[in-house]
Amino acid sequence: MSDAIANQLRLIRDALGRLETSDTATKDAVAVLLSELIVTEAHQAPNADVKSETAYIHSIEEASSQERRPRSKEETPEALDTAALEKFLNSKIAGEGDIAVVSADTVSRGMSKKTVLVKLKGQRTLPAEIALRVDRSANNYLGTTVIDEWGPLELLWKHDARIPQPFILEPTGSVIGDAFIVFSKATGVPVGGNYVPPAHNPTLIADTAACMAKVHSVPVNNWPNASQPQGDAFFDAQFDEYLSDWRALNEKSAIMDACFAWIEKHRSLAYGPSVLVHDDFNYNNMLIENDRVSAILDWEFAHVGVAAADLAYLWYAATNASSWEAFLTAYTDAGGTRPPDDQLDFYLLWGQLRLAVMGYKAVRNLEEGMFDDVRYGMSRWHRRQGMLRLAELLERLGA
Repeated sequence: MSDAIANQLRLIRDALGRLETSDTATKDAVAVLLSELIVTEAHQAPNADVKSETAYIHSIEEASSQERRPRSKEETPEALDTAALEKFLNSKIAGEGDIAVVSADTVSRGMSKKTVLVKLKGQRTLPAEIALRVDRSANNYLGTTVIDEWGPLELLWKHDARIPQPFILEPTGSVIGDAFIVFSKATGVPVGGNYVPPAHNPTLIADTAACMAKVHSVPVNNWPNASQPQGDAFFDAQFDEYLSDWRALNEKSAIMDACFAWIEKHRSLAYGPSVLVHDDFNYNNMLIENDRVSAILDWEFAHVGVAAADLAYLWYAATNASSWEAFLTAYTDAGGTRPPDDQLDFYLLWGQLRLAVMGYKAVRNLEEGMFDDVRYGMSRWHRRQGMLRLAELLERLGA
C-alpha cells in the first residue's frame, strides 16, 4: 500500500474532473476506477475477523465516495480576488483610479510561481492586458520568491534587456494571498524546455545568444540584492546548498555522487569575471515570436556569477537547433566574452546536476502530495532524462 501512489492518482482524478467532455459515462467510469485505486493504495486491508473486515469495507465505501469528487476550480488556489486586485492597482499605480478587471486566467503553474493573465478596462497608464507573476507559497519547494526578483528586474529593464516591463511589486501577500509582480503582457510562445530542445532554427539561436550577451552586459557593481553572495562566493554557497539538498533526500545514486565528486575536484573552474546570470536560461523561460525572443522570463535564480553558467545551460538547445560554435560566435559578435572551454564543460555538468537535484525533489513532492497539477506527473520522466544526461557527461569528461 502506498500513499505516494494515491497522491499521484489524485492529481489524475482532479485533472479528469476539469476536462470538458460530452462523454460523461466514460468520464464517470474513469473517476470510479481512480477512486477505487486511491482508496486501495491508501488503506491497509485487515487480516482479521468478520467484524473487522466489515468495518473495513464500510470505511472503503465511504472513502471511495469522497475520493470520487475532484476538486473544482473554485476549490484550488487559482481563484483570484479580482476586487482586491482592482483596489490595489487603482491605489498603487499613479494615474489610475477606474480600473476594472475583465478577466483573470492562470496560464502557467510552475514549481514555485504561477502566471495569471489579466484583462483590464478603465485603465489610463497600464496596458489593457497585464501579467501577474505570483508566488506559490503552498507549492514552492524551491523556496524562491518574486520579492527577490524585483531589484534585478528593475536593473534589467533600465538597461534594455528583453523582458516584459515590470510595473510594481506587491510583497506582502495581503492582496491576493501571495506576493506578486505586475508586468506588461508579452507576446510569443515557449518553443522548448530543459529536456525538450527546440527544432532546428539557427536564426532563433543567434538571437538568443544576442539576448544573453545583453543580459551579461548589465552592470552589477550595485547589485540590488545586497545580502546575496556574489561572484565566486555565489558558487560556493550554491554548491553547498545543492549538496545539502541532495543529502537531505537520503536517496541513493552512484551517478549523482560521482557528479558531485567531479564538481568538487574541479571546483577552481567555477570562478571567473562577474556578470548578471539568469541561471535558468532556456526556452521554457522565454517567449518566442517569428524566430525571435520576445521576452526572457522567470528571474528567480538571478545572481552575480559567471557567464559560463548561462551559456552552458543552453548547450542542448543550441546544439539541437543550430550548433554550439554558431551559438558562441553569435554571443561574442553581440559583445559577449567567450569563457574557456574547460569552464563551459564544468558548468554544463553543474547546470544539469542542479536540474537533477531539483528533479529528485520534485518526485519526492509528487509522492508526498505536495503538488496540485497533473503536469507534475512528468517529474519522473524529467528526472530520468536528467540522469541520462549526467551519465553521458560523466563518460565524456572521463569521470
